[in-house]
Amino acid sequence: MEAKTTLRIPDFMKPILEDIRLLRSDGNNPNRMTNKQKEELWKSLEEFGWTDPILTNQDGVFTDGEQRVSVCIAHGEFYAPVYRMSDLSEAQRRRLRLIANELKGKHNKEQEEEEWQRIIKLGQREELKSFLDSIGEKLPETLRDDHEKVSIIPETYELIVECKDEADQKAKLEELQAKSWKVRVLNL
Repeated sequence: MEAKTTLRIPDFMKPILEDIRLLRSDGNNPNRMTNKQKEELWKSLEEFGWTDPILTNQDGVFTDGEQRVSVCIAHGEFYAPVYRMSDLSEAQRRRLRLIANELKGKHNKEQEEEEWQRIIKLGQREELKSFLDSIGEKLPETLRDDHEKVSIIPETYELIVECKDEADQKAKLEELQAKSWKVRVLNL
C-alpha cells in the first residue's frame, strides 16, 4: 500500500485512514489553540505519529480532533485515522467534545457557554451538570433554572497566612481586621 501520510500510524489504525479534508466542523468548537500550541502539536505528531484517531459522527462532523486536522492540513498532511461513531446522537457528540476539550486546550468561554446552551436545549441538562461538577465547574447563572439559582451558595475564598510566632500572628490579625477583612485564626 502506498503511503498516504508521512506521520506514523499504528497498524490497527490503518484500516480507518480517511482524507481529512472531507471532514466537517459545526463551527461551534470552543477549543482554541495559540500558534505556539499548534507548533507544539505538529512537533508531537511528527515525533509520535497518531496516538488516537480523529472522532466524528457518522456524517463526518468533528467530535474530537478538529485542531489536529487543522494543523495537519496546514502542513500538507491530508490522511489520518478517523473513527466515525455511528450511534452518537447530536447531544452526545457535543457532550463528548466538551469532555475531550476539558482535557486539553484553552477555551473561548463565550462559545463554551453557547455550546452548553445547545446541549441543554437537546435535553441533556443533568448530564451536562454532572460533567461540569466532575471538573469543578458550575453552570453559569444565565443557564440555571430558578431552583438552581436559589440553591447555589456564593463562592468564598480563603487565604492562609503563615506567621513566625504568636506576636506576629496577632499583628497580622489586627492589620487585616483594620482593612475590614473577615478573619479567623487557625493554628496548625
